Amino acid sequence: MNAEEEIERIRGIYPDAVALLEGGQAFVHLPKIVIATAGGSVEREALLCPHAHSGYQTRLFLDSQVPGSLANWTGHTLFTRKWFTWSWNYITANQPWTAILANHLAAFR
Repeated sequence: MNAEEEIERIRGIYPDAVALLEGGQAFVHLPKIVIATAGGSVEREALLCPHAHSGYQTRLFLDSQVPGSLANWTGHTLFTRKWFTWSWNYITANQPWTAILANHLAAFR
């Protein structure tokens, strides 16, 4: 997949999205996303990792946990900051980044 094309697709949904590189790998910083949960919507800052990280095929990191939902939260330091993610596997990297993001967000429903 072409990273530049993928980030442009994400910008179609989140205009403030920014591509970042760490260790030669592309990430997408989303300054503000709204996450639909069973208890209502919450806002978070997010970092999409559309490639393998820490034993998972793709990851979505948030600036803080979402109380009352999901289990097995872990903290990771990326771009000199602490980010949180949960145990949500099998979101493959061979699909559009918008689909990767949507599949990770589906965990909260």
